[in-house]
Amino acid sequence: MPIDDILACSVAAEKAGFSQIAVAESFYRDGFALASAIASNTKKVKIGTSVMPIYTRTPFQIAMGAATLNELSHGRVGFLGLGVGYRNRTEQYFGVKQTHRLERMGEYVEIIRKLLSGIDATYHGKFFNLDKFPKLSSQPINIPIYFGSSAPKMLELAGKIGDGVILNSISTPEYVSFARERIADGAKSVGKDPSQIEIGHSIIYAVAEDSREAVKAAKEDILFYVSYPELDPVIEKSSFRTEALKMRKYYLKGEKEAALSLITSEMLDTFAVYGTPGECRDRLRKFVRRGVTLPIVRVSVSPHKESERRDVLMTAIESLKNW
Repeated sequence: MPIDDILACSVAAEKAGFSQIAVAESFYRDGFALASAIASNTKKVKIGTSVMPIYTRTPFQIAMGAATLNELSHGRVGFLGLGVGYRNRTEQYFGVKQTHRLERMGEYVEIIRKLLSGIDATYHGKFFNLDKFPKLSSQPINIPIYFGSSAPKMLELAGKIGDGVILNSISTPEYVSFARERIADGAKSVGKDPSQIEIGHSIIYAVAEDSREAVKAAKEDILFYVSYPELDPVIEKSSFRTEALKMRKYYLKGEKEAALSLITSEMLDTFAVYGTPGECRDRLRKFVRRGVTLPIVRVSVSPHKESERRDVLMTAIESLKNW
């Protein structure tokens, strides 16, 4: 979508009562720059990152970006979502190998918190070393850090050192329960109360006045996520493992229609919120009852032309007005 359309949708979302707007970063737009533009065009809605991949930015860049966005928005940064990112994107597009994921994530979180502490920061670790990094602000900047992950060990680390998680865009009730258990195990191991950990979840949200159009959009997004091995922890805890692996095989061979044909109504109901505006409101309520405390609506726009996507997002925003 053109940035002007994104900004128009952001203003509409604020007016519709949304509490936060989340931006992602992968390989197209700079996340902090886009978030800053949204902050400059809104007044009260909070802004989060869902998510910033750590391998393509240093912890210093992320901390400086967060501090700058927080000042520009007058303290409206709701959360800083961090993730390792999809391996094939990181390695193919940026030429960076993903190694020591858990250790690296741990260092990022510790360094970012030190840099936002309001004092000069010193840190010596396995990957990064700094001495008296100049303070980024005169006062501490308290921004919750959420882990964007589906992997069990990363979820446990989130429970230990994070403020929340952002589960990926497909899941099952069984997987959310499993994830909450892993997070709780990590929190309890360091004496934290697991109930204080925010359970965010990016949710496929395909809405249209014609249910058939919504189904088509939802299927596109389900296939997109199933194609990534990073979602295997979710797929393995579903009854769709065989179908999902077949879908991935077809998709990677370029046989997209064959892959899409394997998506059943049961799979749609499990992995996505879809349908008319009224149907989507009802399905989102059911999705949240899995144990999600922060639903992050990821609007399905894949089948639509760029010129149509603003209208699709506006329909989604209107469908959840004052939800």
